[in-house]
Amino acid sequence: MNELNKKQKLNKMETILKIEETTFDGKDGFVITTSEQSIKLGIGNGETCCGNSGYFMSEDNTNNFIGAKLIDVKITDTLLKSNGEFDVNDMYEGDVMFVNVETDKGLLQFVAYNEHNGYYGLEACVI
Repeated sequence: MNELNKKQKLNKMETILKIEETTFDGKDGFVITTSEQSIKLGIGNGETCCGNSGYFMSEDNTNNFIGAKLIDVKITDTLLKSNGEFDVNDMYEGDVMFVNVETDKGLLQFVAYNEHNGYYGLEACVI
């Protein structure tokens, strides 16, 4: 593919407009707003009995990805199983779920930490 075709293809892709840390539907996390959609990343923010609340975070500077072209969004667990191979509700004590947002500016990674006692897990989601 020549440079002109690559540039035209990138221009047609959806663009990340903003990334906000937020709370929605009883979950804490992030909303990534693109030119085409809103992608919500969240984990339950309530404590149950003997459990702790979970949290979503990123070590990346999200501001560096404003204006980036979105290529793909993938979910990966600690065993490196990807989309559809595991149930995010099956994360056990201390487990994590990675959400990899692939862009033309590189990989933006979020992680959900699900801290609980093994009985009362928190729901993590990517909508």
